[in-house]
Amino acid sequence: MSLWISLYLPSCPPAGISPDTVCPAAQADHMPALQPAGAPEAALALLQYTPNVAFFDEDSILLEVQASLSLFKGARNLCRLIRGSLRKLGIGHARLGMAPTALAARLFAGRAARPIRLFGTRRLPRQLDLLPAFSLPSVQPYRDWLEGIGCRSLGQLRRLPRKGLQQRSSPEVVRELDFAYGAAEQHFTWFQPPSRFAQRHELIERLEHTHAILAVAKRLIEQLCGWLQARQEAGSELMLLLHHEKGRHARPPSNVTLRLSEDAWRPEDFTHVLAEQLHTLSLPAAVIAVELIAESSRPRTPANVGLFPEPGQWQRQESRLLDLLQARLGPERVRQPAPGAHYMPEQANLWRSVQAAASPRPCHAEQTQPSKLPPPRLAVQARPFWLLPSPQALVMKGDRPVHQGRPLRLVHGPERLETGWWSLHGHEKRDYFIAQDAQGARYWLYRLREPRAAQETGWFLHGFFA
Repeated sequence: MSLWISLYLPSCPPAGISPDTVCPAAQADHMPALQPAGAPEAALALLQYTPNVAFFDEDSILLEVQASLSLFKGARNLCRLIRGSLRKLGIGHARLGMAPTALAARLFAGRAARPIRLFGTRRLPRQLDLLPAFSLPSVQPYRDWLEGIGCRSLGQLRRLPRKGLQQRSSPEVVRELDFAYGAAEQHFTWFQPPSRFAQRHELIERLEHTHAILAVAKRLIEQLCGWLQARQEAGSELMLLLHHEKGRHARPPSNVTLRLSEDAWRPEDFTHVLAEQLHTLSLPAAVIAVELIAESSRPRTPANVGLFPEPGQWQRQESRLLDLLQARLGPERVRQPAPGAHYMPEQANLWRSVQAAASPRPCHAEQTQPSKLPPPRLAVQARPFWLLPSPQALVMKGDRPVHQGRPLRLVHGPERLETGWWSLHGHEKRDYFIAQDAQGARYWLYRLREPRAAQETGWFLHGFFA
């Protein structure tokens, strides 16, 4: 059994408003520079929900959704998601019909009253019988004749002798009756998405604020996600081009590059990060067109849904959080540790930006590389909470090191670290101690076994304990 959803997009103003319309209670959200998307743009966005999308006529789109019901948790939730996508496309006036046959779904959606939604075939003949006979497209030329013989509904039309009806009208009328009632199967040519995604939206008015640009970008992202879903692919890098006015003061398009740490294919994965980037964007001039380009896409690995949460689920949530933080604060202000196989504390870990750590880096001889070797086995209290970027030289008072005028008492140590004789930095020979002042604060110190200069005390502060 099949289940079809028909979207009827009547050729009328977006809100059904015409000159001299009187409706004091009417309310509508103001969406600057947005006019309803055309049928091809809507079909591209609707590929998120099924690969079987077809055009019935210039005002109608058909979706075969039987295989999508379990994925989207039922027909009711699927209809809600479809309406949400249409609203993002600026199509708030679409009427939706559902039926086991494509033509019946189209007839139900075209009703001026509340559209009909049927899931099974048992009630289909009864509901179709109540529709006007001229609802079928092929009946329009014979409307006067049918009214003359008192045939005003599809039920009355279906009860006419088939052979006589075909002779007095056309074979197409009988064929459409069979299509509507499920006596014959109707075939369609499915909508094919483009091989490369590069969609441009021309604005009907100039935009000078980024929040209005975000509304346009959401429309393009809906189409992008339909394109990705149809190809079973995902992407992590998008380019948003904001075109400015041409003429004497022409400017090149403003480029907003969106990079995600993981491949994505859902609208919310892109829009949240893009909203943060646009929030910090300063427009050099008014925008007259918005273009979205998918820089690259890769085949998507299907996820296995298990009974218990998988470790990858938490990793995806962490990646989304890092993407939002990078978009809000800047990529260089979000860092993560990059541990290396080195005994020197200042080289055992380096802080790199999350974006740089995710991209491949050239290998240099003096660059500390992450290692698969296990780290040195150390006691928990042997390393400080805060490691200084560079050690600070300490003065001596008698035989005790002093920090900010406070003599320090050695309470633990020494821990000898000796390494680096093969490197350009030279041979390092250090004895590390844990020291404490009179207030109980603890410090991590080390003493050079061989001071580099005669004036050096050889004692350095390297970190603080929490």
